Amino acid sequence: MDLNFSLLWLIIIVLEIVKPSFETNYEYVLEDESVFNDCVDNPPGYSNISGLFDLSHVNFEMGPEGIHVEGKLICSWDIQPTDLIESQVSVFHLDRGTWKPTILNLTIKNFCKIHLDPKQYWYNVYPKYIINREEAKEKCYNYIGTEYFFEPFIMKMYFGAGLKIPPGRKRMVFILTAIDVNNVRRPNGICFEIKGEFVKV
Repeated sequence: MDLNFSLLWLIIIVLEIVKPSFETNYEYVLEDESVFNDCVDNPPGYSNISGLFDLSHVNFEMGPEGIHVEGKLICSWDIQPTDLIESQVSVFHLDRGTWKPTILNLTIKNFCKIHLDPKQYWYNVYPKYIINREEAKEKCYNYIGTEYFFEPFIMKMYFGAGLKIPPGRKRMVFILTAIDVNNVRRPNGICFEIKGEFVKV
């Protein structure tokens, strides 16, 4: 019994050590400095990125190292502080002129609970650079008019994957939905896309 238990722990430890070697790291290289695009298949009543943020006070500029970001975002989503925000991300691949779905999909039932968690893959993309992080953590995207101040940074999008991602154009589709205290989805959701390509690093 003790031998089997010890063997089981040995296997778990070996798998934890070996696991990173199976993971391939990619950088998602953006197509252009506008960063955000409207959804190709926008759900009825959903807004683009401008429904989530006022981007008039932030500057995106493409440079040799990536996209330089400076300024602040202002929340423009008209939902309630008690709403739960659900997030979905889906990756599509361009194949012979047609956008086809991939197995790269993620649904987060309570986005605000983890959106500033350093362990999340998106943390180094932008949350890491929010100056007023405590306010952002408290208010998330639930308070219209909330300002998110950033220290200047270069937007880099790195991801680890346990599978090979084929080359070619991709679009990452982000859908945010607010759910009220009665578990009813609000009709004014958000949908936007980020187009680019996964490059192995």
